[in-house]
Amino acid sequence: MRTFGLAFLCGASLLACTSDNNTTPGDDELAGEHDDGEQAKADGVDTFGLMTAVKVGKYECNGLGSCTHVDLARAGRTTTKCADDTMKDSCSVRYLDFSAMHMTSGQLSDVSSKLEASANSGTANLIVRGSYVHGTNPVYPGQDWVTFKVSEVWTAQMDDGSISGTSVMITDNGTRCFEPPCAADRETRLNSTRFVDIDGLDWPAPYDKLITSPGYLPNRVSSAISNGTGAIVFGDRTHGQIMHLPSTLRSVEQVFLKVK
Repeated sequence: MRTFGLAFLCGASLLACTSDNNTTPGDDELAGEHDDGEQAKADGVDTFGLMTAVKVGKYECNGLGSCTHVDLARAGRTTTKCADDTMKDSCSVRYLDFSAMHMTSGQLSDVSSKLEASANSGTANLIVRGSYVHGTNPVYPGQDWVTFKVSEVWTAQMDDGSISGTSVMITDNGTRCFEPPCAADRETRLNSTRFVDIDGLDWPAPYDKLITSPGYLPNRVSSAISNGTGAIVFGDRTHGQIMHLPSTLRSVEQVFLKVK
């Protein structure tokens, strides 16, 4: 939420505004697959093509990656278009190719570690956007060697987070307010054109406190929303009170930030 005058009370992420009041669950307007469409609108936020990535198996087996296996699935949807144009619940590729991202060694190490960790947990720590690439299997030449060339990657930020609830992209809708609540955050369902404007995020207890450090996760998320990058949040609809007025929020079960 972007407000003027009461920012010192509410903080960038509504922390002080919500911490004194219990939030309650509500009907989630963005839950479920219906009227989602299959491509972005020209005047909307493009969340299409964003897929969770989970590594299957702990080891690569050899330098050719013959045992590597990554499952991709469209976030928020029950089917995903695979490299052979079939629609399945998830699609398998041999590995994720990050070469087009031109990441620093530190960024690549973090992304690789998160991908490797998903082999143990079975939970996605990466959300990617990109394209399938067909190639020749160096071990079995007669088989298609499908990889995925990544053009965009988002990394999970909460070690104790879970991918549950509705997946949404949170962006700044341009509204400016003098007092909260202020529906200045737009949440767009991933791989959908559906959106709702909300008053802010409902953080879990460990993050429901005012800390001014720019490195504090709620502050980093707020900065990403404010600067136009956005943040991907998994969570549920909740309602609370801000300055004794009703507010519409999104609980934060897990949040992903874009690698830049």
